[in-house]
Amino acid sequence: MREIDIERALMPNTYVKQLAQEIGGHLLRLTAGTGIAPEDLEHYPRPVTVAQHLRMLRNAQPLARSCDWHLKWGQRMGEHFHGPVSMAWLSAPTLGAGFDVFLKYIPSRVPYLHWQGYREGDNFVAEVAELMDFGSIRAMLIEVPMLVMHEYARTIRPGSIADARVELAYPAPHRHSATYAQWFQCPVVFGATRNALIFPHRWRDMLNVGFDETLWEAAHNRCKALCGGAEERDTLTVVRQILFESLEQEHHQGDGFAPGLETVAARLHCSPRTLIRRLRAMNTSYHEVVDKVKKQRACELLANEHLRIHEIAGALGYRDAGGFVRSFKRCLGVTPGEYRNQMTQPKSAKSRPWRHDPPHRRPERTTYSHLYS
Repeated sequence: MREIDIERALMPNTYVKQLAQEIGGHLLRLTAGTGIAPEDLEHYPRPVTVAQHLRMLRNAQPLARSCDWHLKWGQRMGEHFHGPVSMAWLSAPTLGAGFDVFLKYIPSRVPYLHWQGYREGDNFVAEVAELMDFGSIRAMLIEVPMLVMHEYARTIRPGSIADARVELAYPAPHRHSATYAQWFQCPVVFGATRNALIFPHRWRDMLNVGFDETLWEAAHNRCKALCGGAEERDTLTVVRQILFESLEQEHHQGDGFAPGLETVAARLHCSPRTLIRRLRAMNTSYHEVVDKVKKQRACELLANEHLRIHEIAGALGYRDAGGFVRSFKRCLGVTPGEYRNQMTQPKSAKSRPWRHDPPHRRPERTTYSHLYS
């Protein structure tokens, strides 16, 4: 992909909002040249472009209070703040499964880096490669994801992480290289041939004590729907992402109607007729996409036992609980209450009265070798 195409790619606004919190104040200088008004940044509702994201990082450099401020930022992000990817790797059954899902789906959120994982002898390598020239912010953009992965491994695996190693493909900084030991708690090698976190392969089998089967399956499905590798840039995936975001925002505000075809087409900078034609080319329609997104969102909300059925119905745009119950049963062959009961019962007690495949089937045991082709 050309560098200009990467700069135009969209990414979540979460990271620039976090950046504003990390820097503190100076919003006028932080947003300079981005086209985003300083007063709008905290509640900015839309994704940002890679170019806007990178410009803010360059603007942040002279505002930083210390030379290692970005490592503090990376540690604070750690395993959180990555949308459905965070939910997936925090609820994954093992450290290895968490790394697999992270490396596969994080490119949809950070599209200016290439991510891959592979076995190298007795080690597992999580490598990050640059897809464009970052200039003065190169070290920052490499070291933050290194620390994010490091923090995840340190959190899931108890004990020392000294057997891990970080390799960075640039010379050591002259003034603050000693601080890297404090942040990474493992050897950091500069002047390497790659940028990578490397740890013993046996660590991949470490069980995650936070494993939650229901959340893992839902989050994994959500990653596949919203982040599907190279497919996330196609029209269908973008429409699904817009719908999910809208339903989540509206649920929070107490009014869950999905946006209309015209609204979504405007977000895609095309006419409604063009959007209809693109979806038809993929053997679907806007109505069908909305129904499927609502079904998946319904299953996610039903996993929260504190939400009542009528609240979920309202969050999904139904006028009453009865309409939601009928629609849900028509799609899945069980009522929302029956579906919730099946999720909360012990696995041996679950029956399967599905007319169609359930939305959260247990995923096959994955190995990372085929995920990065």
